[in-house]
Amino acid sequence: MGDTAKLLGFTTEWFALAIVNETVLEELRADWDKGEDPNTEHYRWRAFSEFLASHRPVNPDLAMAHCELGAADMDWGMGGAMMVAIVYLPECPAAVLSAAAASGRPHLLQAVARRRA
Repeated sequence: MGDTAKLLGFTTEWFALAIVNETVLEELRADWDKGEDPNTEHYRWRAFSEFLASHRPVNPDLAMAHCELGAADMDWGMGGAMMVAIVYLPECPAAVLSAAAASGRPHLLQAVARRRA
């Protein structure tokens, strides 16, 4: 894992899930180098949301892996936003909804309740 990945907070799991690769990192680094946004979570969110948009529908295993990745993110809010994005997918599997409901995170509980309503 290179300097850019470490700088922006991408762990090996991001690479294992193919959310980021060297091309994505180069694009993100170019934006980082502009100095306009010092918030590393914004770069992780961008990589996640672009990956998610281009890989629909998400299969159950990938949905669970993305929720776990969000739960492990160093930024609680950004990681939670990743999890909520998965919960709101029409193809979100029941196992992910159950895990989100059991998380104890208020925003996830609310998302699951809305989803189930």
